[in-house]
Amino acid sequence: MNSAANQEYRGRTDAVVLSVIAPCFNEEGNIDQLTDRTLATFDKMGVSAELVLVDDGSGDETWARIQRRAEADPRVRGVRHASNRGMEEGWRSGSQASKGDLICIIDADLQNRPEDVAKLYKTYLRELPDIVQAVRHLNEGPKRYRLFSRGLNFLLNASFGTRLRDNKSGFLLCRREVFADILTHRFDYRYFQSFVGVAAHAKGYTTIEVDTDFDQRFSGASFLGQFPLKVSLRTACELVKYRVEVWMASPQPSVMGWACRLLFPTTRSAGFSLRGGSNAETATAEAVGSGLFAAGTAQGKL
Repeated sequence: MNSAANQEYRGRTDAVVLSVIAPCFNEEGNIDQLTDRTLATFDKMGVSAELVLVDDGSGDETWARIQRRAEADPRVRGVRHASNRGMEEGWRSGSQASKGDLICIIDADLQNRPEDVAKLYKTYLRELPDIVQAVRHLNEGPKRYRLFSRGLNFLLNASFGTRLRDNKSGFLLCRREVFADILTHRFDYRYFQSFVGVAAHAKGYTTIEVDTDFDQRFSGASFLGQFPLKVSLRTACELVKYRVEVWMASPQPSVMGWACRLLFPTTRSAGFSLRGGSNAETATAEAVGSGLFAAGTAQGKL
């Protein structure tokens, strides 16, 4: 999709081409290294780019450090939330304040390597998809986090008929308008960042996955806490809500077709256009086993 529009970004140097957006919540210990490594990556890439740091209501010195870095280099821009509004709102505020035609979102905790922004950008220019999404490979760390991520990825693939190895990866690159569309939804969500992969698929966008290393947090504490039980339960509830939202946006099938497709979607259509009629219901029922098997075997490292 949009390959012709994507072509225009090759070789552009007349304006800001790429905006890297990093929401920050109590990340005072990560700001300087994140900024240094990202700006060094920009220099090696030879592209006109900017780093947008969004302070999401931090209670430490995050905003003061963002201000100092923004004053020292015009490629760094700061946005501040008066209170904590969550990852998605950080992305949204950063996107609205940014200037680049291309958006790259990255975590501020340095688990995603800033150097890999170049890898996503090169893949985008070479393949011209709608989205390039990183597949995170965790070298070490708590087993409970890996189980949480793998379990959620399995549920997302099984529920939405996707085959992504890392649905919930929040390290991706795409065009500005594509990003805005992905963040457009009917209901409110606290953890919509977990649904970016399926949201893109639901709207018919093409995604290429790129393998990247996933390091330990450099400084600070993860919002998952010691055990992500609370986050897991809320994310599971929001997964059901988003599945309903996707169904509501599709043509209404019969009761039998609705129930079957809501629980066991197929992977044959691009997006989530749910077809009505007995033939479609039969085809869906026949695809249940194969669809679940494919979703269960196409898992990534994290």
